[in-house]
Amino acid sequence: MVKFVELFDALKEDIDLYLIVLLSIILISNVIDWLFGWLNAKFNNNVTFKSHIALYGIIKKMMYFIVLILFTITALAIIPHEVAIPSVTALYIGYIASEINSILSHLDLTEDGKKGEVFSHFVGKLFKGDNNK
Repeated sequence: MVKFVELFDALKEDIDLYLIVLLSIILISNVIDWLFGWLNAKFNNNVTFKSHIALYGIIKKMMYFIVLILFTITALAIIPHEVAIPSVTALYIGYIASEINSILSHLDLTEDGKKGEVFSHFVGKLFKGDNNK
């Protein structure tokens, strides 16, 4: 447990590592969100799977990530670090919260307009080990 606390203390001291960890969390959540959306479209009969929509989702997430990187570079180059670091952190954490909401929506746990009811049933059966259709 002590080493875990030391890791967080090291993150606070090394801002570059801190931002890389946050960006890594963003990338992982992006991949999970896209994968859940793709699986939902494949297994949910209420959703028509179209590869160009999946490709659009990938491109959109890549554009978001590029904007995050450009904002970070711009903020750290122009704005004093006392303001830039908290603003970049707030942007990253806000984006992570948005991705978590999107992932939960795919599981039909939140409302944001995604049709995930069949997919959430499939995931429930997968984790319970139920082989009945």
